[in-house]
Amino acid sequence: MNDLTWMKLAADEAIRAMPYQTFENPRVGAVIVKDGQVITTGYHEKFGEAHAEINAFNRVKNKTEFLGATLYVTLEPCSTQGKVGSCAVQIQNWGLKRVVVGSIDPNPSTNGKGIKMLRSAGIAVDVLNTVENKEINPAFHYFYTTRLPYVQLKLAMSQNGFVAEKFGKRKKLTDELADADVHRERATRSAIMIGSETMITDQPMLTVRHINISHKQPLRVVIDRRGRLQNTNFDFSNNWLIYTENVLFSKQHSYVKLMSGALKDILIDLAKQNIQSVMVEGGPSLIHSFLKENLWQEMLIYTTDKVLSKDSLKGISVSQKPKNEVQVGNAVKKVYINHQGGTQ
Repeated sequence: MNDLTWMKLAADEAIRAMPYQTFENPRVGAVIVKDGQVITTGYHEKFGEAHAEINAFNRVKNKTEFLGATLYVTLEPCSTQGKVGSCAVQIQNWGLKRVVVGSIDPNPSTNGKGIKMLRSAGIAVDVLNTVENKEINPAFHYFYTTRLPYVQLKLAMSQNGFVAEKFGKRKKLTDELADADVHRERATRSAIMIGSETMITDQPMLTVRHINISHKQPLRVVIDRRGRLQNTNFDFSNNWLIYTENVLFSKQHSYVKLMSGALKDILIDLAKQNIQSVMVEGGPSLIHSFLKENLWQEMLIYTTDKVLSKDSLKGISVSQKPKNEVQVGNAVKKVYINHQGGTQ
Protein backbone atom coordinates (compact mmCIF):
# COMPACT_ATOMS: atom_id res chain seq x y z
CA MET A 1 0.00 0.00 0.00
CA ASN A 2 1.26 3.51 -0.81
CA ASP A 3 0.98 6.81 1.05
CA LEU A 4 -2.29 7.82 -0.63
CA THR A 5 -3.92 4.53 0.33
CA TRP A 6 -2.87 4.86 3.96
CA MET A 7 -4.07 8.47 3.96
CA LYS A 8 -7.44 7.31 2.67
CA LEU A 9 -7.68 5.08 5.74
CA ALA A 10 -6.91 8.10 7.90
CA ALA A 11 -9.65 10.06 6.12
CA ASP A 12 -12.06 7.20 6.80
CA GLU A 13 -11.20 7.59 10.48
CA ALA A 14 -11.85 11.35 10.31
CA ILE A 15 -15.40 10.96 9.01
CA ARG A 16 -16.27 8.76 11.96
CA ALA A 17 -16.42 11.96 14.00
CA MET A 18 -19.79 13.69 14.31
CA PRO A 19 -19.63 17.35 13.18
CA TYR A 20 -22.00 18.42 15.96
CA GLN A 21 -19.52 16.99 18.48
CA THR A 22 -16.31 18.46 17.04
CA PHE A 23 -17.99 21.89 16.54
CA GLU A 24 -15.36 24.43 15.39
CA ASN A 25 -12.54 21.89 15.52
CA PRO A 26 -11.78 20.05 12.28
CA ARG A 27 -12.55 16.36 11.98
CA VAL A 28 -9.16 14.65 11.75
CA GLY A 29 -8.13 11.02 11.39
CA ALA A 30 -4.84 9.25 12.07
CA VAL A 31 -3.32 5.87 11.22
CA ILE A 32 0.05 4.59 12.49
CA VAL A 33 1.75 1.98 10.31
CA LYS A 34 4.85 -0.18 10.75
CA ASP A 35 6.24 -2.80 8.37
CA GLY A 36 3.14 -2.52 6.19
CA GLN A 37 0.76 -3.21 9.09
CA VAL A 38 -1.63 -0.90 10.92
CA ILE A 39 -0.62 -0.54 14.57
CA THR A 40 -3.47 1.73 15.60
CA THR A 41 -6.01 4.27 14.39
CA GLY A 42 -7.79 7.22 15.95
CA TYR A 43 -9.85 10.31 15.25
CA HIS A 44 -10.77 13.57 16.99
CA GLU A 45 -14.01 12.74 18.73
CA LYS A 46 -15.15 15.81 20.62
CA PHE A 47 -14.45 19.55 20.78
CA GLY A 48 -11.89 20.39 23.45
CA GLU A 49 -10.74 16.80 23.87
CA ALA A 50 -7.78 14.76 22.58
CA HIS A 51 -6.84 15.07 18.91
CA ALA A 52 -6.70 12.18 16.44
CA GLU A 53 -2.99 11.43 16.80
CA ILE A 54 -3.19 11.29 20.60
CA ASN A 55 -6.27 9.04 20.54
CA ALA A 56 -4.45 6.66 18.20
CA PHE A 57 -1.34 6.67 20.41
CA ASN A 58 -3.30 6.04 23.60
CA ARG A 59 -4.93 2.91 22.20
CA VAL A 60 -1.61 1.03 22.24
CA LYS A 61 -0.27 -0.21 25.59
CA ASN A 62 3.22 -1.18 24.41
CA LYS A 63 4.66 2.15 23.26
CA THR A 64 7.80 0.50 21.87
CA GLU A 65 5.65 -0.55 18.89
CA PHE A 66 5.90 3.02 17.62
CA LEU A 67 9.69 2.94 17.19
CA GLY A 68 10.43 3.41 13.50
CA ALA A 69 6.73 3.63 12.57
CA THR A 70 4.99 6.09 10.23
CA LEU A 71 2.08 8.32 11.24
CA TYR A 72 -0.51 9.24 8.62
CA VAL A 73 -2.70 12.16 9.68
CA THR A 74 -5.20 14.07 7.55
CA LEU A 75 -4.27 17.50 8.96
CA GLU A 76 -0.95 18.90 10.14
CA PRO A 77 -0.35 18.21 13.86
CA CYS A 78 -1.06 21.32 15.91
CA SER A 79 1.85 23.33 17.27
CA THR A 80 0.00 25.30 19.96
CA GLN A 81 -0.84 24.21 23.50
CA GLY A 82 -4.57 24.94 23.20
CA LYS A 83 -6.91 22.87 25.38
CA VAL A 84 -5.06 19.56 25.05
CA GLY A 85 -1.43 20.46 24.44
CA SER A 86 0.62 20.53 21.25
CA CYS A 87 0.37 17.32 19.22
CA ALA A 88 3.62 18.16 17.40
CA VAL A 89 5.47 18.34 20.73
CA GLN A 90 4.04 15.03 21.97
CA ILE A 91 4.71 13.19 18.68
CA GLN A 92 8.43 14.03 18.93
CA ASN A 93 8.71 11.60 21.86
CA TRP A 94 7.12 8.56 20.19
CA GLY A 95 10.17 7.35 18.25
CA LEU A 96 8.47 7.72 14.86
CA LYS A 97 10.58 7.57 11.73
CA ARG A 98 8.20 9.50 9.50
CA VAL A 99 5.01 11.58 9.52
CA VAL A 100 2.83 11.94 6.43
CA VAL A 101 0.41 14.89 6.47
CA GLY A 102 -2.66 15.10 4.28
CA SER A 103 -2.80 18.90 4.21
CA ILE A 104 -1.22 21.86 5.98
CA ASP A 105 -3.36 23.46 8.68
CA PRO A 106 -4.78 26.77 7.34
CA ASN A 107 -5.14 28.08 10.91
CA PRO A 108 -2.34 30.65 11.27
CA SER A 109 -1.67 29.45 14.82
CA THR A 110 -0.20 26.27 13.28
CA ASN A 111 0.12 26.68 9.47
CA GLY A 112 3.44 24.94 8.86
CA LYS A 113 4.75 25.34 12.41
CA GLY A 114 3.82 21.78 13.41
CA ILE A 115 5.71 20.36 10.41
CA LYS A 116 8.73 22.54 11.17
CA MET A 117 8.78 21.32 14.78
CA LEU A 118 8.71 17.65 13.71
CA ARG A 119 11.48 18.12 11.15
CA SER A 120 13.59 19.95 13.72
CA ALA A 121 13.24 16.87 15.94
CA GLY A 122 14.70 14.70 13.16
CA ILE A 123 11.42 13.21 11.94
CA ALA A 124 10.92 13.01 8.17
CA VAL A 125 7.72 14.79 7.13
CA ASP A 126 5.95 14.57 3.79
CA VAL A 127 2.88 16.60 2.78
CA LEU A 128 0.52 15.03 0.24
CA ASN A 129 -1.74 18.08 -0.25
CA THR A 130 -4.80 15.86 -0.56
CA VAL A 131 -8.31 17.33 -0.84
CA GLU A 132 -9.99 15.03 1.67
CA ASN A 133 -9.46 17.26 4.69
CA LYS A 134 -10.91 20.28 2.91
CA GLU A 135 -13.94 18.24 1.83
CA ILE A 136 -14.44 16.83 5.33
CA ASN A 137 -14.08 20.25 7.01
CA PRO A 138 -15.41 22.84 4.53
CA ALA A 139 -16.33 25.49 7.13
CA PHE A 140 -12.97 25.27 8.91
CA HIS A 141 -11.01 25.63 5.67
CA TYR A 142 -13.25 28.35 4.27
CA PHE A 143 -12.93 30.52 7.38
CA TYR A 144 -9.15 30.31 7.62
CA THR A 145 -8.53 30.81 3.90
CA THR A 146 -11.00 33.68 3.33
CA ARG A 147 -11.30 35.16 6.84
CA LEU A 148 -15.07 35.12 6.39
CA PRO A 149 -17.60 32.86 8.10
CA TYR A 150 -18.88 29.86 6.16
CA VAL A 151 -22.55 30.65 5.45
CA GLN A 152 -25.13 27.87 5.53
CA LEU A 153 -28.68 28.86 4.54
CA LYS A 154 -31.56 26.84 5.96
CA LEU A 155 -35.25 26.92 5.13
CA ALA A 156 -38.24 24.68 5.86
CA MET A 157 -41.02 24.66 3.26
CA SER A 158 -44.39 23.03 2.74
CA GLN A 159 -44.92 20.39 0.12
CA ASN A 160 -46.33 23.05 -2.21
CA GLY A 161 -43.44 25.48 -1.72
CA PHE A 162 -44.56 27.88 1.03
CA VAL A 163 -42.86 28.80 4.31
CA ALA A 164 -45.73 30.34 6.31
CA GLU A 165 -49.45 30.94 5.98
CA LYS A 166 -49.05 34.70 5.97
CA PHE A 167 -46.91 37.45 7.47
CA GLY A 168 -47.17 37.54 11.24
CA LYS A 169 -48.70 34.07 11.56
CA ARG A 170 -46.64 31.06 12.64
CA LYS A 171 -47.05 27.58 11.18
CA LYS A 172 -45.01 24.58 12.33
CA LEU A 173 -43.88 22.54 9.33
CA THR A 174 -41.28 20.04 10.61
CA ASP A 175 -41.86 17.16 13.01
CA GLU A 176 -39.63 16.09 15.93
CA LEU A 177 -37.26 13.98 13.83
CA ALA A 178 -36.71 16.78 11.33
CA ASP A 179 -36.28 19.23 14.22
CA ALA A 180 -33.58 17.01 15.73
CA ASP A 181 -31.72 17.06 12.42
CA VAL A 182 -31.89 20.86 12.33
CA HIS A 183 -30.46 20.97 15.84
CA ARG A 184 -27.59 18.70 14.81
CA GLU A 185 -26.86 21.20 12.04
CA ARG A 186 -27.13 24.10 14.48
CA ALA A 187 -24.62 22.42 16.78
CA THR A 188 -21.96 22.59 14.04
CA ARG A 189 -22.24 26.38 13.66
CA SER A 190 -20.67 29.27 15.54
CA ALA A 191 -23.74 31.48 15.07
CA ILE A 192 -27.40 31.30 14.07
CA MET A 193 -28.84 34.26 12.16
CA ILE A 194 -32.42 35.40 11.50
CA GLY A 195 -34.22 38.56 10.42
CA SER A 196 -36.39 40.74 12.65
CA GLU A 197 -39.63 39.47 11.04
CA THR A 198 -38.77 35.90 12.00
CA MET A 199 -37.88 37.06 15.52
CA ILE A 200 -41.19 38.88 15.96
CA THR A 201 -43.32 36.14 14.38
CA ASP A 202 -41.68 32.94 15.65
CA GLN A 203 -39.82 34.19 18.74
CA PRO A 204 -37.26 31.36 18.32
CA MET A 205 -34.81 30.40 21.05
CA LEU A 206 -32.10 29.63 18.44
CA THR A 207 -30.38 27.23 20.83
CA VAL A 208 -29.24 23.64 20.33
CA ARG A 209 -31.71 21.24 21.91
CA HIS A 210 -32.85 17.66 21.17
CA ILE A 211 -29.19 16.51 21.26
CA ASN A 212 -26.45 16.67 23.88
CA ILE A 213 -23.44 18.90 23.24
CA SER A 214 -20.36 19.61 25.35
CA HIS A 215 -19.38 22.86 23.62
CA LYS A 216 -20.88 26.33 23.88
CA GLN A 217 -24.18 27.34 22.32
CA PRO A 218 -23.96 29.30 19.04
CA LEU A 219 -24.17 33.07 19.10
CA ARG A 220 -27.71 34.25 18.26
CA VAL A 221 -27.71 37.01 15.64
CA VAL A 222 -30.66 39.12 14.45
CA ILE A 223 -30.62 41.51 11.48
CA ASP A 224 -32.94 44.37 12.47
CA ARG A 225 -32.26 47.18 10.03
CA ARG A 226 -35.05 49.51 11.17
CA GLY A 227 -34.82 48.79 14.90
CA ARG A 228 -38.19 47.06 15.16
CA LEU A 229 -37.04 45.17 18.24
CA GLN A 230 -36.16 48.16 20.40
CA ASN A 231 -39.64 48.45 21.92
CA THR A 232 -40.29 44.73 22.43
CA ASN A 233 -40.10 42.70 25.63
CA PHE A 234 -37.62 40.12 24.32
CA ASP A 235 -34.63 39.41 26.55
CA PHE A 236 -31.49 39.70 24.41
CA SER A 237 -29.01 39.96 27.29
CA ASN A 238 -27.63 36.40 27.04
CA ASN A 239 -25.59 35.50 23.94
CA TRP A 240 -27.50 37.65 21.44
CA LEU A 241 -26.16 40.16 18.92
CA ILE A 242 -28.40 42.53 16.96
CA TYR A 243 -27.24 44.47 13.90
CA THR A 244 -29.24 47.59 13.07
CA GLU A 245 -29.14 50.79 11.04
CA ASN A 246 -31.15 52.53 13.77
CA VAL A 247 -28.64 54.82 15.52
CA LEU A 248 -30.78 55.33 18.64
CA PHE A 249 -31.31 51.57 19.10
CA SER A 250 -27.58 50.93 18.71
CA LYS A 251 -26.84 53.24 21.64
CA GLN A 252 -29.32 51.65 24.02
CA HIS A 253 -27.78 48.21 24.58
CA SER A 254 -24.33 46.59 24.48
CA TYR A 255 -25.68 43.69 22.38
CA VAL A 256 -26.83 46.04 19.57
CA LYS A 257 -24.31 47.10 16.90
CA LEU A 258 -24.70 49.78 14.27
CA MET A 259 -24.36 48.30 10.78
CA SER A 260 -23.77 49.79 7.35
CA GLY A 261 -26.57 47.76 5.81
CA ALA A 262 -24.29 45.48 3.80
CA LEU A 263 -24.37 41.77 4.62
CA LYS A 264 -20.70 41.44 3.66
CA ASP A 265 -19.79 43.98 6.35
CA ILE A 266 -21.73 41.98 8.93
CA LEU A 267 -19.86 38.81 7.96
CA ILE A 268 -16.55 40.67 8.22
CA ASP A 269 -17.51 41.88 11.69
CA LEU A 270 -18.50 38.36 12.78
CA ALA A 271 -15.19 37.00 11.48
CA LYS A 272 -13.37 39.51 13.69
CA GLN A 273 -15.18 37.84 16.59
CA ASN A 274 -13.85 34.45 15.42
CA ILE A 275 -17.25 33.29 14.21
CA GLN A 276 -16.22 30.49 11.84
CA SER A 277 -19.65 29.66 10.47
CA VAL A 278 -23.20 31.01 10.38
CA MET A 279 -26.49 29.23 9.83
CA VAL A 280 -29.04 31.65 8.36
CA GLU A 281 -32.43 30.27 9.36
CA GLY A 282 -34.64 32.86 7.73
CA GLY A 283 -36.87 34.33 6.89
CA PRO A 284 -37.00 33.96 3.12
CA SER A 285 -36.29 37.65 2.47
CA LEU A 286 -33.00 37.42 4.38
CA ILE A 287 -32.08 34.19 2.61
CA HIS A 288 -32.92 35.82 -0.74
CA SER A 289 -30.51 38.63 0.14
CA PHE A 290 -27.67 36.18 0.79
CA LEU A 291 -28.45 34.38 -2.46
CA LYS A 292 -28.60 37.62 -4.45
CA GLU A 293 -25.23 38.78 -3.13
CA ASN A 294 -23.73 35.28 -3.55
CA LEU A 295 -22.68 35.26 0.09
CA TRP A 296 -23.36 31.61 0.81
CA GLN A 297 -21.53 28.30 0.64
CA GLU A 298 -24.21 25.75 1.51
CA MET A 299 -28.00 25.62 1.64
CA LEU A 300 -30.36 23.20 3.37
CA ILE A 301 -33.98 22.97 2.30
CA TYR A 302 -36.39 20.82 4.30
CA THR A 303 -39.47 20.12 2.17
CA THR A 304 -42.13 18.73 4.49
CA ASP A 305 -45.37 16.83 3.95
CA LYS A 306 -47.47 19.82 5.10
CA VAL A 307 -49.58 21.75 2.59
CA LEU A 308 -50.31 25.47 2.98
CA SER A 309 -52.92 27.64 1.27
CA LYS A 310 -52.04 29.39 -1.99
CA ASP A 311 -52.06 32.84 -0.39
CA SER A 312 -49.20 31.82 1.94
CA LEU A 313 -45.69 33.25 1.93
CA LYS A 314 -43.70 31.77 -0.93
CA GLY A 315 -40.43 29.98 -0.27
CA ILE A 316 -37.49 29.81 -2.67
CA SER A 317 -36.84 27.74 -5.76
CA VAL A 318 -33.43 26.32 -6.63
CA SER A 319 -32.45 25.50 -10.21
CA GLN A 320 -29.29 23.50 -9.45
CA LYS A 321 -29.27 19.87 -8.42
CA PRO A 322 -28.69 19.08 -4.74
CA LYS A 323 -25.45 17.48 -3.62
CA ASN A 324 -27.55 14.94 -1.77
CA GLU A 325 -31.01 14.44 -0.32
CA VAL A 326 -32.33 12.30 2.49
CA GLN A 327 -35.61 11.72 4.30
CA VAL A 328 -35.58 13.03 7.88
CA GLY A 329 -38.86 12.70 9.71
CA ASN A 330 -41.64 14.32 7.70
CA ALA A 331 -39.20 16.23 5.46
CA VAL A 332 -36.94 15.63 2.50
CA LYS A 333 -33.66 17.37 3.30
CA LYS A 334 -31.75 18.63 0.27
CA VAL A 335 -28.20 19.97 0.50
CA TYR A 336 -26.96 22.47 -2.08
CA ILE A 337 -23.37 23.66 -2.50
CA ASN A 338 -22.40 27.00 -4.01
CA HIS A 339 -19.79 26.09 -6.61
CA GLN A 340 -19.39 29.74 -7.63
CA GLY A 341 -17.29 30.46 -4.56
CA GLY A 342 -19.36 33.07 -2.79
CA THR A 343 -16.31 35.01 -1.57
CA GLN A 344 -16.81 38.35 -3.30
